Amino acid sequence: MNRDASRIWTAALYSRCLPGEPDAYAVFLDLAQSACRQGSTVIDLGCGEEGYLSCLLGTAGEIIGLDSRQLQGPYSRYLQADLDRDIPLEPESVELAACKFMVEHLEDPASFLRQVHASLRHGGQLVIMTPNILYYPYAVNWVLSRLLTQERRMRIVEIFSGRPQQDIYPVFYRCNTPRRMRAELARAGFDIIHVGTYSDCSVSAVTRPLGALAVAYEMAVGRARIGDARGFIVAAAVKE
Repeated sequence: MNRDASRIWTAALYSRCLPGEPDAYAVFLDLAQSACRQGSTVIDLGCGEEGYLSCLLGTAGEIIGLDSRQLQGPYSRYLQADLDRDIPLEPESVELAACKFMVEHLEDPASFLRQVHASLRHGGQLVIMTPNILYYPYAVNWVLSRLLTQERRMRIVEIFSGRPQQDIYPVFYRCNTPRRMRAELARAGFDIIHVGTYSDCSVSAVTRPLGALAVAYEMAVGRARIGDARGFIVAAAVKE
């Protein structure tokens, strides 16, 4: 099974069938860039090894990477912590917090959001990107996470996606619908700037037929104007 070739083919089909559709990654980074002021302190929550906020290095005064693993990379400094337990930041010490594909792994996202809110200065913003379990591939994964042990579920994901098991983590999806995201951000004290869903054709495009199905789904959702049914949630909120 040539997954990479299928995903490239699917991306080309998507571009032909739905030209000009906004890209979730671009929206996420645009929100982060617009929130980053000159000299800002920025925290990349669950940063991993990507350094995807490196685009802010010329604007931010400091970017801090925070992860459960001990990491090194392009940021000013790195902290190690279990984000389900504690965020080791002083109150009101950060202007921008961002996290990508991390909220779905939290057992207690409500506590996490409260801690992020406390760490932000007034006027500071949080930007999030995470899967939407109203989208059918993630809905299946959500069901599997409740029917199977995490180890067995991760083995199925490994076979289906081709990702090595060490890069697959337990999921809980406790803040992973647009409605739940809005509710939890509001409960944590945030004023919501943006919550939207965006297409994700690549997650299921491990074969061309599945890729074609993903594109057909996006076309149907667009025509039906079902705004909350796409694969990625991107959210932005401010601490007033």
